[in-house]
Amino acid sequence: MDAAGGTNDVQVELDSVEAELQCVELQVAELLKKQAQLTSRKNALLQQLEEACDAALPSSSSSSSSSKSSRAEPVMSKQEMQRYDGTNFPWSKEVEQHLRDSFHLIKLRPLQLRAINLTLAGRDLFLVMPTGGGKSLCYQLPAVCSQGFTVVVTPLVSLMEDQIMYLKSTDVPAVMLNASSTKEHSKAVMEGMTDPKSPFKLLYVTPEKIAKSKLLMSRLEKAYKAKLLSRIAVDEVHCCSQWGHDFRPDYKLLGILKRQFPSVPMLGLTATATSSVLKDCEKILCVSQPITLTTSFNRTNLYYEVRIKEPGSDASISDIASLITSRYKEQSGIVYVFSQKDAELVASELQKRGVSAYPYHANMDPKDKSRVHRKWTSNKIQVVVATLAFGMGIDKPDVRFVVHHSISKSIENYYQESGRAGRDDCPADCIVYFGFADIFRISTMVVMENTGQRKLLHMVEYCQNMDRCRRSLMALHFDEVWDDEGCNQMCDTCRHAKDYISVDITQHAREVLQILELAASMDEKVTPLKLVEAWMGKGPAKRRKMIQTTALSRLQAEAVIVHLLLQEYLREDFSFTPYTTNFYIKLGRKALLLKNPTHAIHMNMRECGDRPAVNTSAAKTREEVVSGNYCPAQPQQKLLKEQSNFSQKRDLMVDKRTETTTNQPVYKPGEEEEMKTEPALFQRVVEVDLEISRVHNVSIRHKPFSCERVRRNLCSTEAAAGGNRLRDTPVPIVPSSPSQASVLSDTAVEELCDLNNYYSKQLQRINYISLEHLGQPAEPGLLSCLREPLRNLRLPRRVTIAQKARGLWTRVSGRRKLVG
Repeated sequence: MDAAGGTNDVQVELDSVEAELQCVELQVAELLKKQAQLTSRKNALLQQLEEACDAALPSSSSSSSSSKSSRAEPVMSKQEMQRYDGTNFPWSKEVEQHLRDSFHLIKLRPLQLRAINLTLAGRDLFLVMPTGGGKSLCYQLPAVCSQGFTVVVTPLVSLMEDQIMYLKSTDVPAVMLNASSTKEHSKAVMEGMTDPKSPFKLLYVTPEKIAKSKLLMSRLEKAYKAKLLSRIAVDEVHCCSQWGHDFRPDYKLLGILKRQFPSVPMLGLTATATSSVLKDCEKILCVSQPITLTTSFNRTNLYYEVRIKEPGSDASISDIASLITSRYKEQSGIVYVFSQKDAELVASELQKRGVSAYPYHANMDPKDKSRVHRKWTSNKIQVVVATLAFGMGIDKPDVRFVVHHSISKSIENYYQESGRAGRDDCPADCIVYFGFADIFRISTMVVMENTGQRKLLHMVEYCQNMDRCRRSLMALHFDEVWDDEGCNQMCDTCRHAKDYISVDITQHAREVLQILELAASMDEKVTPLKLVEAWMGKGPAKRRKMIQTTALSRLQAEAVIVHLLLQEYLREDFSFTPYTTNFYIKLGRKALLLKNPTHAIHMNMRECGDRPAVNTSAAKTREEVVSGNYCPAQPQQKLLKEQSNFSQKRDLMVDKRTETTTNQPVYKPGEEEEMKTEPALFQRVVEVDLEISRVHNVSIRHKPFSCERVRRNLCSTEAAAGGNRLRDTPVPIVPSSPSQASVLSDTAVEELCDLNNYYSKQLQRINYISLEHLGQPAEPGLLSCLREPLRNLRLPRRVTIAQKARGLWTRVSGRRKLVG
């Protein structure tokens, strides 16, 4: 026995050491991750300082040349690059003339001029410029100034149509080829490609057309030999790389263009591409050592805001409609949605609310899409409710707002979509509605992408953030050093910088951990929705007894779960069926850290709005909030709704009681409502109500009408029955708590209804048995059999309703034996 006991002790200690060692390894991994982040940040700052020093030193400085030789050899020196900012090239006068006469512009922006000069000089070029920065002009103006025509590869038909409409208004000849082009139109375009007089200057094609049309490639070869193919522009070049957002498989086949036409300069344009994506695009397009021009992503006229989406679609749609009809009255805008179904639904709901809104998605008839696009461009339609099909390159300058009904699947997507606002450099708003359920809808859509899940979590982190400038998060994502002062309070976090507090959510995290461990022990999978409901005390009764529920509001509970998912305490798990993809929540790699009593997790929460309101009085101090002893108040809208629901249920219960006691014999067998005439039963409901409120740390204010109304009804019933014994029984007064705010949780309402139904059925059965065996007594059978049990029907503290219900059933059984 001693040997066996010693072995058990050693095994227990070994398990403890292994668990502790695993926690230490996790902590070491976290520190290494933090070290890598700081090292990367340090290198970026050092590079910025070095570039500033290089710019300050003379061009002939030997130190500058030696520092450059230590790094990779640049494609072009800074001095040579600066030369392309000038206007002393053979084509400069023609560029200036067409800029003024064709495009009706006075001057070019500095980077535009450099890009135009480089491409006219025959150099391969990648141009990274923010949406609205004027990328299109960098190939449109050179096309007008060159012999022959320029091929422009674009990913979307809507982008082509937008460009063609604009060029027609400026009398610049341009055509397009896509799947909807007629045979006559396609034939005319093919013939024009080899015409020395060049009937058009710009030819817009989709990447699918390049990949699948042998006739188009043969015509391009003939144009190349005739020196009529002056340039190839690949718009939204990030679509080439599978590491970039909006990856398009046909973009990977565009390398054939540079291989077949090596002397034709290529120009790749994008608003959202990191350095790694651009490197990947070089290989895919077979471009060796292109010159890369990059400008800051920041657009100072855009205001970025994140709003929490209430559960259900009506609330967010009503909020969007209110914004459009008040703040953006008669102003143009876009509402982006998740799916084609959402586009139809949201557009219809906005129309019902007086907004001129029409849907736009890929499944629409091409003629309908073109009609919606033209009407919106000419301001005959105020709002386009669109999926990503209404996307890249839309060049309407006076878009005053871009609203996302659901979050985008990546920061790149959101930056590009929101960047369609304010292209006239006037103030515009970019608002995204962040909903808990939307995260998992989009997760199942991007799960097959290599980096889809990681990019989505970056977008979620952007929305969940409360203490960092929105622009700084974008800058970090796009490898740009950022100073928060550059925001100038043009995002919600900078404008409301002090509206949040740091809250310790360690205990909340352990409660979530308990639910998932229980589910794992039962070999069950938990969806995010079921996890939230279980944590809030909903779901099967057997589960509610086994877990610790939370006093947080639903929005707070969802925010905690999202934070744990972002911090890898939880992780996603997918299950594939023939018809759909399901999303489940599992314990993450850092979940073991919660077993350590000293481990703590903090997150930021709002002090106002739809997030927890912080009471800074002596009774509810900030320390109470941080320690977890304070339960924040629920939103005012939910409070009023629950009060209204409770009042309606209470009034209905009393009205039914009144109708029963005045119009029907209370002793008639089979009538359920007759059991509610005993005042002690109603008093018991009120007492249970108050007991539930204490359990939930919530107080309930009752209206003062209840007891008097019940007393009058009972007295009138006695008079009708010829009896007056009830008047000798004192009617208890319903307690109230007028000094405290009243909130009744959904769980309390459900338990009250269950209790009331259970009591009613059992009392009805007792009354029927008593009447059957004892005959009709001088007073109703219910009162003669159950006066004493009902008087003693009080719930002691810490006794649940289920326990008391079992006790009542014991009394019912005993009464049946006594009667029999």
